[in-house]
Amino acid sequence: MKRPFSHSSLSSFEQCPAKYKFYYLEGIEKPHESVESFLGRRVHESLEFLYREVGDGKTLLFDHINDHFRNSWEMEWHEHIVIVDPKLKPRDYFQIGEQCLAWYFRTYRPFRESVEGIEMEIVFKLADDDEFEMKGIIDRLDRKDGKLEIHDYKTSKRAMTQAAAGKNRQLALYQIGVQNLYDDVKEVDLVWHFVRTGDTVRSRKSPQQIDELKTSIRGLVHKIEERVAKGGPFLPRPMPLCNWCYYWEECPAKRGQNPFVKAGATT
Repeated sequence: MKRPFSHSSLSSFEQCPAKYKFYYLEGIEKPHESVESFLGRRVHESLEFLYREVGDGKTLLFDHINDHFRNSWEMEWHEHIVIVDPKLKPRDYFQIGEQCLAWYFRTYRPFRESVEGIEMEIVFKLADDDEFEMKGIIDRLDRKDGKLEIHDYKTSKRAMTQAAAGKNRQLALYQIGVQNLYDDVKEVDLVWHFVRTGDTVRSRKSPQQIDELKTSIRGLVHKIEERVAKGGPFLPRPMPLCNWCYYWEECPAKRGQNPFVKAGATT
């Protein structure tokens, strides 16, 4: 079986086919990591820790969560973390993480959700006769009132609008995988927790929307596989997001080292 596709790999191809090629086809990995990505991973780890501890019957204070976050931050920090904004320092992002966790703790304690899975990896097909697989990792899966809820934590600066939630592909894709695993559940709610802004957004997909999504994904996968079979082209697509890209040395549209990476690297 071929390597499964994911929301991230599909998005990478849509944003910049060259970047998709460098990472997913050629396997070129870079040591750099944006501070936003680092922050998100540490917050996710701390919320995973929270629910695992609660699942073991423990009662947690916020200090326990914050200590976990601080220890993880200090242990995982490395010299290749990139801060593009010159006005912000590592300490600023650390404090943002503390604020994110404090909002979540205040809002959702005492954490009595009926949790089905945490950081739950799923691999599935859109349909039995598809020749490719999809994969994803669900931050948290709950069972509530006979339905399932897919929860996702976001540390982005802005919350998603309700309209954007209705068009979101990532959690809708996870819904397909979940419904393949749980035949007895017909209703699935999609829930985003924007822990930096203090917003929670909920959405639900209709069967027609799910079918349309499957058709769209099949078309995109076919396009990628056809491009791979022909050996390309995987052309670069210059855009503002290039400032956060670490493939300038490989990219024919850039060449040389990304000046934002050089300026933002911390030691």
